[in-house]
Formats: sequence, C-alpha cells, structure tokens
Amino acid sequence: MASTENTIYVVTGANRGLGLGLTKRLLERTATTIVASVRNQDAATSLRSSIEGVVIGENSALHIIELDFSTAISPGEIAQVFSAAVSTVTHIDVLICNAGFPTPMTPALLTSAEDLRKSFEVNTIAPLLVFQAFWPLMQRSDSAPKLVVISSSVGSIASQEPVPGGAYGPSKAASNWLTKALHVENEKDGLVAFALHPGWVQTQAGDFVAKEWGYPGDPPLTVEDSVKGMIGVIDSATRENVSGKFKSLTGDTLSW
Repeated sequence: MASTENTIYVVTGANRGLGLGLTKRLLERTATTIVASVRNQDAATSLRSSIEGVVIGENSALHIIELDFSTAISPGEIAQVFSAAVSTVTHIDVLICNAGFPTPMTPALLTSAEDLRKSFEVNTIAPLLVFQAFWPLMQRSDSAPKLVVISSSVGSIASQEPVPGGAYGPSKAASNWLTKALHVENEKDGLVAFALHPGWVQTQAGDFVAKEWGYPGDPPLTVEDSVKGMIGVIDSATRENVSGKFKSLTGDTLSW
C-alpha cells in the first residue's frame, strides 16, 4: 500500500503512447502513486505488461482503473469507479488528462458532424468531466493542485497550423478554452491549470496524423524526449508562471 504522504498522479489514457511514457517515468520516482485510467480490460492487461521492466521507486505504486471516454461518463460515475478501485487514495496532487482521439485530418469544409461529435466526446467533454469528478480530491492536496490537459498546436486559433485539423483541431481549441476557464474560476483554491502541447510525437496518433498529412517520415519527437520535456514543465508549474497558459514541452508559451 502506498504511503498517504505520496505524491498522487492521475493519468488518463495510460496504456500506450504519451500516457504510457508518463506513467513509466513517474513510477520510477520514490513515494509516488499513479492512478492510471485505461479504456478496457485489454488495455489494462497491455499496461501491466508494458511496465514489467520499469524499476519502480521506493514506496511507489500503480493502480489501474477502467474508464471508457468514447461517450460521456458523469462525474459521479467516474468518482465511483475511482473510489471502488483505490479507496486508500484520499487526495490527488496532479491530474493529467492525456486520453485523446484523432479523426481524419480533413479540411473544415469536409469535416463531418460524426467526427466532430466523436472528437468532442473524448478531447473536450471527457477532460472537463474528469476534472469535475476529481476536484474534491484535488482540493485535499497539501500543495497547489495541478490540472494538466494534454493539448496540441493543431488546436491553436491564433497560430493555426498550415495543414487541415479535421475535428481534432476544434475539439482541442474548445478544451483549451475550458482549461483557461478553470484557471480563472478557481483562483482562490490555488489551482494550477494549463494546456500542454507535447510536440509531434512518434505515437500511434502521431503516426496516423503523419499519414493523413502525407508527411514523408516519422514524427520528429520520440516519446521519451516528449515525456522528459513535459514532466519538466509539470514539475515547475506554478499559479504564477504557467497556470492559465498554453505551454509547449520546452516551456514556451503558445498562442491560444
């Protein structure tokens, strides 16, 4: 059982890609508890297999919960699943909303209503409902609680990428808006809330986008490099220097 003094992280979409990379690196730390959400039992099995080679830090622990964000799950349901699986966890220090869903990167003129609905369910609605579910536990953190929403430069309106963003772009733009709103509305509670662009990474989603755009090769960043940069930003994030902003893995501020 993890110590009640552990730093508690919740990572959604933890069985592959960036979520898996974050889970592995955080598990190597001492006195760290990771609550990793995955979509189903197969994903849970995959996650357990993937961390077999990780040297887990002293007094650190991993808990896995199953949450499928393809359709909206109420905050009450999310909290119930969490408490049933990890009843010993009484607070949350850092919530990393990483679970995401890429649809075909079509021009806006050709983007379908179906793709928009699917993208908004996972990329926009789910992070908000997850935060609503876990905010009471985050308020029990001994330090300033952190909400990290994994975003994308494709969601920037002011600096829109010169390639089609399909339904993915607008769903991330809307998620960015909600992230900043949570920063503004929870100032008195000291919430550190920010959107984080991980770069264009060699993941299943990154490879999919590369093919959609006809990019001749792999995305430029490895998972390891992206995770290293993101963790650096997360660790140093404060209400004053990062909260309410759209940050890159290198710590640069991006345009909304």
